[in-house]
Amino acid sequence: MRYFMAIIPPADLKPEDISQGLMDAMGPWMEQHLGDGTLVSTGGLKPAGEGKRLKGHTGKVLIADGPFAEAKEVIGGYAVFEAPDLAAATALAGQFLQLHIDNGLTEVTLELREIAGGANY
Repeated sequence: MRYFMAIIPPADLKPEDISQGLMDAMGPWMEQHLGDGTLVSTGGLKPAGEGKRLKGHTGKVLIADGPFAEAKEVIGGYAVFEAPDLAAATALAGQFLQLHIDNGLTEVTLELREIAGGANY
């Protein structure tokens, strides 16, 4: 089964706040899990201020430029895991979060959900 993990950093996190220690720890972790097939895809996202938000609430497509003032939590990155069940995916997510905690980013939140099919499932 595939799982999508949203990475929600603190709202005030800047790229320069990410320690070299975290970057050094992430490389081997990602290589290991890409190699064994448990990590399918991962990436960081550019700041919300560089994005667009599309809404269809009025029956028409409305496009707004970021940043989005009403957003209290903004996704900063993602990962897609291949795991036999939610417990195994949760263990992978826990390892990922622990790398952040061990390197001084204790305010990161992860949201993990099973992917319910899709074109690339």
